[in-house]
Amino acid sequence: MTTKWFPLCAAILMSLCGAQAQNRSRPVESALIDVENRWVAALVKGDIATLDMTLADTYVDTDEDGHQSDKPGVLAVLKSGDLKMQSIKLSDMHVYAYGNFAVVRGTAQQAGAFRGQALKPRVVFTDSFILQNGKWRAVASHRSAPVG
Repeated sequence: MTTKWFPLCAAILMSLCGAQAQNRSRPVESALIDVENRWVAALVKGDIATLDMTLADTYVDTDEDGHQSDKPGVLAVLKSGDLKMQSIKLSDMHVYAYGNFAVVRGTAQQAGAFRGQALKPRVVFTDSFILQNGKWRAVASHRSAPVG
């Protein structure tokens, strides 16, 4: 008779553990969505100090055309005025947390220019984060412009 109860008990235990894990991840989800929103606000304002705190020193950015930049390169194009963001609106964000590592994927509607060329108006992105000294910092970003 105990073998009949084992699957039921296992299912209940797994659902309880899953609910606890989901509740623990909500603060992480909120924190990372907040980081994403502060990050795009800093890009629009050209707020180098906030960007410097948001990006890890080893940060790598891959843009819509496959060009890769490091943290100093990203900050340099903002300081020089080569990158001018007018607006960025994030949507459809999903957070996947794995302890001290997390991934955020979503969509961005954006307006701005890079070296005089208009940016793609819509991109999908994947950002990777690590938790360092109690703060989430971006280590990598990848953007693609959907076709159509």
